Amino acid sequence: MPRTATPPLPVGSMLAHYRIEEKVGEGSMGTVYRAHDEGLDRTVAVKVLRSEASGMTVRIDRFFREARAAARISHPNLTHVYYVGGDGSYRFFAMEYVRGADLSAFVESHGRPSLERALDILIQAATGLAAAHEVGIVHRDVKPSNILVRPDGTVKITDFGLSKSIDADVKISQDDTVVGTPIYMSPEQCRSRDVDARTDIYCLGLTAWALLVGRPPYPGPSLGDVLHDQINTPLPSLTAERPDLPASLERTLARMCSKAPADRPASMHEVVELLEASRPRAVHAAPIVARGVAVVIDFVAALVAFGAIAFLLGHVTGQGLPDGVPSALLAVLFLGFTVVAEARHAVTLGKWFLNLEVRAADGSEASRRAMWLRGLLRFPATFVWATGLPALPVLLFLDLPLFVLGLAAIVGGLGVFYATKGRTLSDLLTRTRVVYRMPVDERPTS
Repeated sequence: MPRTATPPLPVGSMLAHYRIEEKVGEGSMGTVYRAHDEGLDRTVAVKVLRSEASGMTVRIDRFFREARAAARISHPNLTHVYYVGGDGSYRFFAMEYVRGADLSAFVESHGRPSLERALDILIQAATGLAAAHEVGIVHRDVKPSNILVRPDGTVKITDFGLSKSIDADVKISQDDTVVGTPIYMSPEQCRSRDVDARTDIYCLGLTAWALLVGRPPYPGPSLGDVLHDQINTPLPSLTAERPDLPASLERTLARMCSKAPADRPASMHEVVELLEASRPRAVHAAPIVARGVAVVIDFVAALVAFGAIAFLLGHVTGQGLPDGVPSALLAVLFLGFTVVAEARHAVTLGKWFLNLEVRAADGSEASRRAMWLRGLLRFPATFVWATGLPALPVLLFLDLPLFVLGLAAIVGGLGVFYATKGRTLSDLLTRTRVVYRMPVDERPTS
């Protein structure tokens, strides 16, 4: 039989040893009050189960599951639970009171955050959720209103009311099948399927998109439209809304919001790594000498590989390489050590040895498209240079115009490099640059 409805708590009333000071929030599960702990003399948040729901066993179980789940975790980015209990007809728990605003209010008052500020918030949120996942708890309702930002910048994840133990066998009643906030729900939640830590990854991806853009990615006019988009529609382009953001962050959010859980990052720890890779950092441009030495190292590596291949072929066939093959083979090997390696890994052997890498102009991770474009821009010159090296003495005397043209290209390239403070023409056209992997003032001295 349902319990008799109980009225809201008036200011000044006592709930166990907590004195109610102010109502600060209300959700589908309960009402949150700021209260004073008379025993320990501290301010707390008291969440009281909504009176009209107090007679529903499923809601009661879910309400206290939130308290038990949160109490199992101790982490600076999660709200701490102090007390779980009841007083008369009220069921409640007391938790850490967080002074600050949730992400929705934060964006409303401060506007869309900078990349650095947004990444700081998201990385803290992901770190807190990682701690919850490590003890087997999935939040299941990650959204802007459940991420609080304190005045000092500390982020707190709150409201584990929909949390579920990964290992628990929890059955939800038919009338309670769809659990969560639709515009921040994962496809598996929309389909009422099993959830795991990757559900929180999807929801954090949606939250990140909303934080950066200023609105949710799937604001459909009806519940059916929202559920359809969550299940079928790829995440809208982030850089189309914010061209100032790096493409690497767009790729990260797209992975986080993959419709198939298996396509998402495997854990929140991986999410943190991906977000960190998009963080702008101080750019220390590599000098022309370092870049030149890196090219020499790459060419030496190509020569070594070329020598090994020529020796093996000669040993197997008993004869040397056909005419024209050595130059072409050397060019291909050199391109493999430079264009392909740089496009896939942002470094070549020479750059790695000298602590260099290719980054976007703002210091964030360069897009894969920009990296391949760098290679395409350099491919013709690299091939001509590599194939022409064996005939260089002949070119110096027999093809003077070509030699002069090549010399002019080198001088022009050096002019562009110094005029743009450390960027070549390919750097400018692809909005990339060669920098130190670790800032100069942070590199070990021994």
